[in-house]
Amino acid sequence: MISRLRNPAFLLFIAVFCTASLSLPEVGVTDDDDFYLPAGHSYFRWARKALKDPALALRKDQLDAHWSLNREHPPLAKWLIGAGRYLGHESTGLMPALDAGRLGTCFFLALVVSLIFALARERLGTMPALFAALAFLLIPRLAFHGRVNTLDMPVAAMSTLFVFTFWRLHRQGTAKALALMTLAFGLALSTKLNAPFTLFACGVFWLVESVPKFRGDREGIRFPELPLWLVVVPLGGLIIQVGLWPWLWPDLIDRYIEYVRFHMGHYPIYLFYDGQIWDRPFAPWHAPFAYTWAVLPTTLLFAALVGTAVLVRQAIGWERFDRRSSPNEGRFARFILIHAFIAIGTVAFSPVPKYGGIKLFLPFFPLLAIAMGFGLQRLLEALPQRKWSLPLLMALLLSSGVIDSWKYRGQELSSFGAHVGGLSGAVQRGYERQYYDVFDRHLARWLSENTKPDARVYFEPNHKEYVRSGPYLKRTGDLRSDIRLSGGHRADVVILTHERRWRNFADLAEKLKRRPVLYEHQVDGVVLWTAFGR
Repeated sequence: MISRLRNPAFLLFIAVFCTASLSLPEVGVTDDDDFYLPAGHSYFRWARKALKDPALALRKDQLDAHWSLNREHPPLAKWLIGAGRYLGHESTGLMPALDAGRLGTCFFLALVVSLIFALARERLGTMPALFAALAFLLIPRLAFHGRVNTLDMPVAAMSTLFVFTFWRLHRQGTAKALALMTLAFGLALSTKLNAPFTLFACGVFWLVESVPKFRGDREGIRFPELPLWLVVVPLGGLIIQVGLWPWLWPDLIDRYIEYVRFHMGHYPIYLFYDGQIWDRPFAPWHAPFAYTWAVLPTTLLFAALVGTAVLVRQAIGWERFDRRSSPNEGRFARFILIHAFIAIGTVAFSPVPKYGGIKLFLPFFPLLAIAMGFGLQRLLEALPQRKWSLPLLMALLLSSGVIDSWKYRGQELSSFGAHVGGLSGAVQRGYERQYYDVFDRHLARWLSENTKPDARVYFEPNHKEYVRSGPYLKRTGDLRSDIRLSGGHRADVVILTHERRWRNFADLAEKLKRRPVLYEHQVDGVVLWTAFGR
């Protein structure tokens, strides 16, 4: 037990979880919060009922009553959101329900950071692995997604857990190894629909590594023997997913088909990219790659490019993987590159909506962070071998992440790297300045401090999402309880959020010019929202 407490990956997990949890009162409310927090609460309430009266809880009417909320997504992240809400709010009263539910997401953030560290440490050593973990944390958008009630950071964490488990165990062939890989994949599958692509990447990796075996027999093509995990892991993972998802139990086949159909025909969601609005057709294939390039802090982007080049050279055998003699040099590089390409390529090249900046392909970023660790190591080799070389290089490469995290605090979804000119340069290049209809805490506090009693406040261009978010901020104390979110353009205050993905934005801005401007909130010289009086 003492040795585990001294494990640096475990200590990193605790540090990240505590830091993220303490920062929750500064994180705004998204529309996803109102999907996943009530669902998690309902699921956990059912679990408590099941412990007291299993026969009652397993009745179809009870399963439907508790599990119909947000049934289009698997339950694992919502289990933890519900547990966080119960532990942090219902049972202890330590924090508002909103922030307590987010403890579950903070758990996943801490988990993925510790997994990045553990996976990178095997090949790079402690300090480059720590750099990779910190680099992930210092990408402002990732820090935001890791502290709100949504499924994107949870699936990044669970996909990385499966990647870690598979890499460690897939060649062992023991029953224990199979069981652990199956468990890890089942948990990932129980988090979000894009988890299966991680298993697909493992299959591609196995196929690539098996190519020499296809050519090894002069008498003809000899196909390699299929590994047992290729059958056991997907089937076992599916069983775990069904076991964790009681909504499926009353009518397994039909409800699972309903789940898949929802995502096969996902409704379009607007994205403003390259100076235009995309819905149907969806944004072009290069949008995920362009967004990744644009939002990374500049020095971290440099580390990522260097590290990716190193991994490519190692993968194709142009240089030694490390200084140790090994018959499998380059395997790890090929493993990481295949997983990274499939994680982002699935979104880029599939006929699916591409929206929300980088949120749809977060499983890509832990792998990119590991590449950054390789970049650090290669750059270190070019410096004089002094005691100060490593800490100085780490500080320099992390510096833009620190600067951007401070610069965009509270507005992390508006963060862009200095190499594109920050937010102002990104707007000129045709990127969206903000999205997700985030009801920021500072916006709520401004309204509380600057509106009359019983004031009516209306949001344009997407008022309905702020109506959902407002009650949460009233319960946290950020938004005055007497403020009414209603009134249309007859309201006392109209807030125009500058989201160009709405086609009527220009018309709304023109109409609202007739009203007095009470306040403009700017970041990097770019207006994010404007408050208009009557």
